Amino acid sequence: MWIAALLACRAEPASDAPGPEPLDLPADPSTPGVPVGVRTESWQGRTLEVWYPASDAAVGVGESVDFAAFVPASVTDLLGPVTFPLIPTRALRDAPLRLPETPYPVIVFSHGFGGTRLQSVDLTTHLASRGYVVVATDHVGRSMTELLPCLFTPPAAGCDLSGFGADPGTVDAPLLADWAAAGGADGWLTGVIDPTALGLTGHSAGGGTTTSVGEVDARFRALLPMAGGGPVSRDVPELMLIGGCDGIVPAAGLVAAVDASPSADRLTLPAAGHLAFSDLCALHFDEVYDTYLAPRDDLNALIADSLLALGLDGCPAATPAPEVCAEGAYLDLDRSAQIVRDYATRFFDATLRGGAPVPGDLYPEATLATAD
Repeated sequence: MWIAALLACRAEPASDAPGPEPLDLPADPSTPGVPVGVRTESWQGRTLEVWYPASDAAVGVGESVDFAAFVPASVTDLLGPVTFPLIPTRALRDAPLRLPETPYPVIVFSHGFGGTRLQSVDLTTHLASRGYVVVATDHVGRSMTELLPCLFTPPAAGCDLSGFGADPGTVDAPLLADWAAAGGADGWLTGVIDPTALGLTGHSAGGGTTTSVGEVDARFRALLPMAGGGPVSRDVPELMLIGGCDGIVPAAGLVAAVDASPSADRLTLPAAGHLAFSDLCALHFDEVYDTYLAPRDDLNALIADSLLALGLDGCPAATPAPEVCAEGAYLDLDRSAQIVRDYATRFFDATLRGGAPVPGDLYPEATLATAD
Protein backbone atom coordinates (compact mmCIF):
# COMPACT_ATOMS: atom_id res chain seq x y z
CA MET A 1 0.00 0.00 0.00
CA TRP A 2 2.73 2.45 0.94
CA ILE A 3 4.58 1.67 -2.30
CA ALA A 4 1.50 2.54 -4.33
CA ALA A 5 1.09 5.76 -2.37
CA LEU A 6 4.74 6.66 -2.96
CA LEU A 7 4.44 6.06 -6.69
CA ALA A 8 1.30 8.17 -6.79
CA CYS A 9 3.12 11.00 -5.07
CA ARG A 10 6.04 10.77 -7.49
CA ALA A 11 3.62 10.92 -10.42
CA GLU A 12 2.22 14.25 -9.25
CA PRO A 13 3.76 17.18 -11.17
CA ALA A 14 5.74 19.65 -9.10
CA SER A 15 3.55 22.52 -7.99
CA ASP A 16 6.12 25.06 -9.17
CA ALA A 17 6.69 23.46 -12.59
CA PRO A 18 6.48 26.14 -15.31
CA GLY A 19 3.48 26.07 -17.57
CA PRO A 20 2.70 27.68 -20.93
CA GLU A 21 2.74 31.47 -21.03
CA PRO A 22 0.42 33.23 -23.49
CA LEU A 23 2.03 35.62 -25.94
CA ASP A 24 -0.37 38.57 -25.34
CA LEU A 25 1.15 40.49 -28.25
CA PRO A 26 0.59 44.18 -29.01
CA ALA A 27 -1.79 44.75 -31.91
CA ASP A 28 0.83 46.74 -33.85
CA PRO A 29 3.08 44.16 -35.59
CA SER A 30 6.02 46.59 -35.60
CA THR A 31 5.96 46.76 -31.79
CA PRO A 32 8.04 44.17 -29.89
CA GLY A 33 6.10 41.61 -27.88
CA VAL A 34 7.41 39.30 -25.17
CA PRO A 35 10.96 39.15 -23.75
CA VAL A 36 13.62 37.58 -25.99
CA GLY A 37 16.34 35.10 -25.19
CA VAL A 38 19.43 34.29 -27.23
CA ARG A 39 21.61 31.20 -27.19
CA THR A 40 24.74 30.20 -29.12
CA GLU A 41 25.13 26.54 -29.92
CA SER A 42 26.95 24.15 -32.24
CA TRP A 43 25.34 21.98 -34.87
CA GLN A 44 27.09 19.79 -37.44
CA GLY A 45 30.32 21.69 -36.87
CA ARG A 46 28.69 25.13 -37.31
CA THR A 47 28.09 27.94 -34.83
CA LEU A 48 24.43 28.92 -34.61
CA GLU A 49 22.70 31.88 -33.02
CA VAL A 50 19.18 31.19 -31.79
CA TRP A 51 16.69 33.86 -30.71
CA TYR A 52 13.52 32.70 -28.97
CA PRO A 53 10.56 33.94 -26.91
CA ALA A 54 11.65 34.16 -23.29
CA SER A 55 9.65 33.77 -20.10
CA ASP A 56 8.27 36.82 -18.34
CA ALA A 57 10.60 35.75 -15.53
CA ALA A 58 13.53 36.89 -17.71
CA VAL A 59 14.69 40.31 -16.53
CA GLY A 60 17.70 42.43 -17.29
CA VAL A 61 19.24 44.54 -20.02
CA GLY A 62 19.61 42.99 -23.46
CA GLU A 63 23.11 42.21 -24.63
CA SER A 64 24.96 44.27 -27.21
CA VAL A 65 26.55 42.83 -30.34
CA ASP A 66 30.27 43.51 -30.73
CA PHE A 67 31.42 42.98 -34.31
CA ALA A 68 35.04 43.03 -33.18
CA ALA A 69 34.48 39.36 -32.35
CA PHE A 70 34.30 38.66 -36.10
CA VAL A 71 37.69 40.24 -36.86
CA PRO A 72 40.21 37.39 -37.19
CA ALA A 73 43.62 37.41 -35.51
CA SER A 74 45.37 37.68 -38.89
CA VAL A 75 43.77 41.13 -39.31
CA THR A 76 44.37 42.39 -35.77
CA ASP A 77 48.00 41.31 -36.16
CA LEU A 78 48.21 43.91 -38.95
CA LEU A 79 45.91 46.62 -37.60
CA GLY A 80 45.94 46.14 -33.87
CA PRO A 81 42.64 45.90 -31.97
CA VAL A 82 39.72 46.97 -34.16
CA THR A 83 36.67 48.48 -32.50
CA PHE A 84 33.16 48.94 -33.82
CA PRO A 85 30.19 50.71 -32.21
CA LEU A 86 28.20 48.24 -30.11
CA ILE A 87 24.73 47.36 -31.39
CA PRO A 88 22.26 47.07 -28.50
CA THR A 89 19.60 44.36 -28.63
CA ARG A 90 16.64 43.30 -26.56
CA ALA A 91 17.92 39.72 -26.27
CA LEU A 92 18.90 38.28 -22.87
CA ARG A 93 21.68 35.71 -23.00
CA ASP A 94 20.44 32.19 -22.09
CA ALA A 95 17.14 33.51 -20.71
CA PRO A 96 14.56 30.90 -19.69
CA LEU A 97 12.46 29.69 -22.59
CA ARG A 98 8.83 30.77 -22.78
CA LEU A 99 6.78 27.58 -23.02
CA PRO A 100 4.17 28.03 -25.75
CA GLU A 101 0.49 27.24 -25.78
CA THR A 102 1.04 26.08 -29.38
CA PRO A 103 4.48 25.36 -30.90
CA TYR A 104 6.42 28.28 -32.32
CA PRO A 105 7.14 28.55 -36.06
CA VAL A 106 10.83 28.72 -37.04
CA ILE A 107 12.54 31.33 -39.24
CA VAL A 108 15.96 30.71 -40.81
CA PHE A 109 18.01 33.86 -41.52
CA SER A 110 20.79 34.13 -44.14
CA HIS A 111 23.30 37.02 -44.16
CA GLY A 112 24.96 38.76 -47.11
CA PHE A 113 28.54 39.39 -48.27
CA GLY A 114 30.64 40.87 -45.48
CA GLY A 115 27.87 40.25 -42.97
CA THR A 116 27.48 37.80 -40.11
CA ARG A 117 24.74 35.82 -38.42
CA LEU A 118 24.26 38.86 -36.14
CA GLN A 119 23.95 41.52 -38.85
CA SER A 120 20.16 41.96 -38.59
CA VAL A 121 19.43 41.64 -34.88
CA ASP A 122 16.69 44.26 -34.96
CA LEU A 123 14.67 41.91 -37.17
CA THR A 124 15.70 38.57 -35.66
CA THR A 125 15.01 39.66 -32.09
CA HIS A 126 11.76 41.33 -33.13
CA LEU A 127 10.44 38.15 -34.72
CA ALA A 128 11.41 36.22 -31.58
CA SER A 129 9.47 38.74 -29.48
CA ARG A 130 6.44 38.05 -31.69
CA GLY A 131 6.47 34.31 -31.07
CA TYR A 132 9.01 32.87 -33.53
CA VAL A 133 12.24 30.98 -33.01
CA VAL A 134 14.89 32.44 -35.34
CA VAL A 135 18.18 30.74 -36.19
CA ALA A 136 21.22 31.88 -38.21
CA THR A 137 24.79 30.83 -38.93
CA ASP A 138 27.84 32.42 -40.56
CA HIS A 139 28.25 31.43 -44.21
CA VAL A 140 31.88 30.47 -44.76
CA GLY A 141 33.26 32.30 -47.79
CA ARG A 142 31.03 35.34 -47.54
CA SER A 143 31.15 36.37 -43.88
CA MET A 144 33.05 39.34 -42.45
CA THR A 145 35.57 36.97 -40.90
CA GLU A 146 36.69 35.62 -44.29
CA LEU A 147 36.41 38.88 -46.25
CA LEU A 148 38.45 41.16 -43.96
CA PRO A 149 41.75 39.31 -44.56
CA CYS A 150 41.25 39.87 -48.30
CA LEU A 151 41.65 43.65 -47.88
CA PHE A 152 45.43 43.40 -48.00
CA THR A 153 48.13 42.67 -50.58
CA PRO A 154 49.13 39.95 -50.11
CA PRO A 155 45.96 38.70 -48.41
CA ALA A 156 46.17 37.89 -44.72
CA ALA A 157 45.63 34.35 -43.51
CA GLY A 158 42.01 33.24 -43.72
CA CYS A 159 41.04 35.22 -46.83
CA ASP A 160 38.22 33.31 -48.51
CA LEU A 161 36.17 34.74 -51.37
CA SER A 162 34.60 31.43 -52.36
CA GLY A 163 31.16 32.81 -51.57
CA PHE A 164 31.39 34.97 -54.68
CA GLY A 165 31.14 31.71 -56.64
CA ALA A 166 29.11 28.89 -55.13
CA ASP A 167 26.49 30.08 -52.64
CA PRO A 168 27.34 28.60 -49.21
CA GLY A 169 23.84 29.41 -48.01
CA THR A 170 22.38 26.68 -50.21
CA VAL A 171 24.11 24.20 -47.90
CA ASP A 172 23.60 26.09 -44.65
CA ALA A 173 19.87 26.86 -44.91
CA PRO A 174 18.85 23.19 -45.37
CA LEU A 175 21.21 22.32 -42.51
CA LEU A 176 19.30 24.73 -40.29
CA ALA A 177 16.05 23.12 -41.38
CA ASP A 178 17.54 19.83 -40.19
CA TRP A 179 18.39 21.55 -36.90
CA ALA A 180 14.75 22.56 -36.49
CA ALA A 181 13.57 19.03 -37.25
CA ALA A 182 15.87 17.78 -34.48
CA GLY A 183 14.41 20.21 -31.97
CA GLY A 184 17.61 22.18 -31.57
CA ALA A 185 21.18 21.03 -31.04
CA ASP A 186 20.37 19.04 -27.90
CA GLY A 187 16.62 18.69 -28.27
CA TRP A 188 15.82 21.66 -26.05
CA LEU A 189 13.16 22.84 -28.51
CA THR A 190 11.47 19.47 -29.06
CA GLY A 191 7.74 20.01 -28.72
CA VAL A 192 8.31 23.75 -28.41
CA ILE A 193 8.74 24.47 -32.12
CA ASP A 194 6.83 23.34 -35.17
CA PRO A 195 9.49 22.31 -37.72
CA THR A 196 6.80 22.08 -40.39
CA ALA A 197 6.06 25.81 -40.00
CA LEU A 198 9.37 26.92 -41.47
CA GLY A 199 10.18 30.29 -43.03
CA LEU A 200 13.32 31.57 -44.73
CA THR A 201 14.59 35.13 -44.95
CA GLY A 202 17.87 36.76 -45.91
CA HIS A 203 19.56 39.99 -46.91
CA SER A 204 21.49 40.75 -50.11
CA ALA A 205 23.31 37.52 -51.05
CA GLY A 206 21.16 36.01 -48.30
CA GLY A 207 18.15 37.08 -50.36
CA GLY A 208 19.67 35.04 -53.17
CA THR A 209 20.01 32.12 -50.78
CA THR A 210 16.37 32.58 -49.80
CA THR A 211 15.07 32.27 -53.34
CA SER A 212 17.56 29.59 -54.45
CA VAL A 213 16.79 27.33 -51.50
CA GLY A 214 13.13 28.25 -51.54
CA GLU A 215 12.94 27.10 -55.15
CA VAL A 216 13.96 23.52 -54.33
CA ASP A 217 13.41 22.85 -50.61
CA ALA A 218 9.69 22.38 -49.96
CA ARG A 219 10.24 22.38 -46.20
CA PHE A 220 10.33 26.18 -46.37
CA ARG A 221 6.74 27.39 -46.52
CA ALA A 222 7.36 31.15 -46.72
CA LEU A 223 10.16 33.22 -48.29
CA LEU A 224 11.15 36.80 -47.38
CA PRO A 225 14.17 37.87 -49.48
CA MET A 226 15.47 41.39 -48.83
CA ALA A 227 17.57 43.42 -51.29
CA GLY A 228 18.46 40.34 -53.30
CA GLY A 229 17.08 37.20 -54.88
CA GLY A 230 15.95 35.64 -58.11
CA PRO A 231 12.76 34.17 -59.54
CA VAL A 232 10.99 31.29 -57.77
CA SER A 233 8.80 29.01 -59.85
CA ARG A 234 7.64 26.86 -56.94
CA ASP A 235 4.19 27.74 -55.62
CA VAL A 236 5.32 29.14 -52.27
CA PRO A 237 4.35 32.46 -50.66
CA GLU A 238 7.04 35.09 -51.13
CA LEU A 239 7.40 38.75 -50.23
CA MET A 240 10.51 40.43 -51.63
CA LEU A 241 11.65 43.68 -49.99
CA ILE A 242 13.28 46.10 -52.45
CA GLY A 243 15.13 49.38 -51.99
CA GLY A 244 14.46 51.87 -54.74
CA CYS A 245 17.80 53.59 -54.04
CA ASP A 246 19.81 50.37 -53.83
CA GLY A 247 23.13 50.94 -55.58
CA ILE A 248 24.36 47.37 -55.00
CA VAL A 249 21.45 45.24 -56.23
CA PRO A 250 19.36 47.43 -58.59
CA ALA A 251 15.64 47.49 -57.99
CA ALA A 252 14.78 46.81 -61.64
CA GLY A 253 16.34 43.36 -61.57
CA LEU A 254 14.54 42.43 -58.37
CA VAL A 255 11.21 43.65 -59.75
CA ALA A 256 11.78 41.45 -62.81
CA ALA A 257 12.56 38.46 -60.57
CA VAL A 258 9.33 38.95 -58.64
CA ASP A 259 7.31 39.39 -61.80
CA ALA A 260 8.69 36.05 -63.02
CA SER A 261 7.60 34.34 -59.79
CA PRO A 262 3.93 33.27 -59.81
CA SER A 263 3.41 33.45 -56.03
CA ALA A 264 5.58 36.46 -55.16
CA ASP A 265 4.60 39.89 -53.88
CA ARG A 266 7.01 42.81 -53.59
CA LEU A 267 7.32 45.67 -51.15
CA THR A 268 9.33 48.62 -52.48
CA LEU A 269 10.78 51.36 -50.28
CA PRO A 270 11.62 53.98 -52.95
CA ALA A 271 14.17 55.88 -50.80
CA ALA A 272 15.84 52.86 -49.16
CA GLY A 273 19.39 51.81 -49.95
CA HIS A 274 20.95 48.38 -49.76
CA LEU A 275 21.70 48.27 -46.02
CA ALA A 276 18.31 49.62 -44.94
CA PHE A 277 17.25 45.98 -44.47
CA SER A 278 20.03 45.26 -41.95
CA ASP A 279 21.75 46.83 -38.93
CA LEU A 280 25.11 47.25 -40.67
CA CYS A 281 24.94 51.04 -41.03
CA ALA A 282 25.37 51.20 -37.24
CA LEU A 283 28.97 50.00 -37.69
CA HIS A 284 30.00 53.25 -39.46
CA PHE A 285 32.22 51.58 -42.03
CA ASP A 286 33.41 54.97 -43.29
CA GLU A 287 34.98 55.72 -39.92
CA VAL A 288 36.44 52.22 -39.68
CA TYR A 289 37.95 52.65 -43.14
CA ASP A 290 39.44 56.06 -42.36
CA THR A 291 40.86 54.94 -39.01
CA TYR A 292 42.32 51.53 -39.84
CA LEU A 293 42.61 51.06 -43.60
CA ALA A 294 43.13 54.35 -45.46
CA PRO A 295 46.63 55.00 -44.01
CA ARG A 296 48.00 51.63 -45.15
CA ASP A 297 50.13 51.09 -48.26
CA ASP A 298 49.35 47.36 -48.45
CA LEU A 299 45.63 47.87 -49.01
CA ASN A 300 43.97 46.03 -51.89
CA ALA A 301 42.19 49.11 -53.21
CA LEU A 302 39.84 47.21 -55.51
CA ILE A 303 38.43 45.02 -52.76
CA ALA A 304 38.53 47.73 -50.10
CA ASP A 305 36.69 50.29 -52.23
CA SER A 306 34.07 47.72 -53.21
CA LEU A 307 33.45 46.76 -49.59
CA LEU A 308 33.32 50.42 -48.55
CA ALA A 309 30.66 51.12 -51.20
CA LEU A 310 28.71 48.11 -49.98
CA GLY A 311 29.10 49.17 -46.35
CA LEU A 312 27.68 52.66 -46.94
CA ASP A 313 24.82 52.08 -49.39
CA GLY A 314 21.68 53.24 -47.65
CA CYS A 315 23.53 54.76 -44.65
CA PRO A 316 23.36 58.40 -43.46
CA ALA A 317 27.07 58.87 -44.22
CA ALA A 318 26.40 58.46 -47.95
CA THR A 319 24.20 60.10 -50.56
CA PRO A 320 22.38 58.07 -53.21
CA ALA A 321 23.77 58.41 -56.71
CA PRO A 322 21.40 60.42 -58.94
CA GLU A 323 21.64 57.86 -61.72
CA VAL A 324 20.37 55.18 -59.31
CA CYS A 325 17.81 57.11 -57.33
CA ALA A 326 15.73 60.23 -57.73
CA GLU A 327 15.66 60.77 -53.98
CA GLY A 328 18.04 63.35 -52.51
CA ALA A 329 18.69 61.31 -49.37
CA TYR A 330 18.18 57.81 -48.08
CA LEU A 331 15.14 56.89 -46.02
CA ASP A 332 15.62 57.35 -42.28
CA LEU A 333 16.88 54.04 -40.88
CA ASP A 334 14.55 54.02 -37.87
CA ARG A 335 11.63 54.33 -40.26
CA SER A 336 12.85 51.61 -42.62
CA ALA A 337 13.48 49.32 -39.64
CA GLN A 338 9.90 49.85 -38.47
CA ILE A 339 8.53 49.07 -41.92
CA VAL A 340 10.65 45.92 -42.21
CA ARG A 341 9.56 44.71 -38.76
CA ASP A 342 5.92 45.37 -39.56
CA TYR A 343 5.77 43.67 -42.95
CA ALA A 344 8.00 40.75 -41.97
CA THR A 345 5.79 40.01 -38.97
CA ARG A 346 2.56 40.31 -40.97
CA PHE A 347 3.95 38.13 -43.76
CA PHE A 348 5.06 35.28 -41.51
CA ASP A 349 1.89 35.54 -39.41
CA ALA A 350 -0.15 35.19 -42.60
CA THR A 351 1.84 32.33 -44.10
CA LEU A 352 2.92 30.29 -41.08
CA ARG A 353 0.12 31.03 -38.62
CA GLY A 354 -2.88 31.43 -40.88
CA GLY A 355 -3.24 35.11 -40.10
CA ALA A 356 -4.79 37.88 -42.16
CA PRO A 357 -3.33 38.69 -45.61
CA VAL A 358 -0.67 41.39 -45.69
CA PRO A 359 -2.34 44.73 -46.44
CA GLY A 360 -0.93 47.49 -48.58
CA ASP A 361 -0.87 51.25 -47.96
CA LEU A 362 0.44 50.92 -44.40
CA TYR A 363 3.21 53.48 -44.89
CA PRO A 364 3.59 56.33 -47.39
CA GLU A 365 7.27 55.35 -47.73
CA ALA A 366 6.46 51.84 -49.03
CA THR A 367 4.43 50.36 -51.87
CA LEU A 368 3.10 46.79 -51.94
CA ALA A 369 2.49 45.07 -55.29
CA THR A 370 0.82 41.66 -55.14
CA ALA A 371 0.91 38.74 -57.51
CA ASP A 372 -2.86 39.08 -57.92
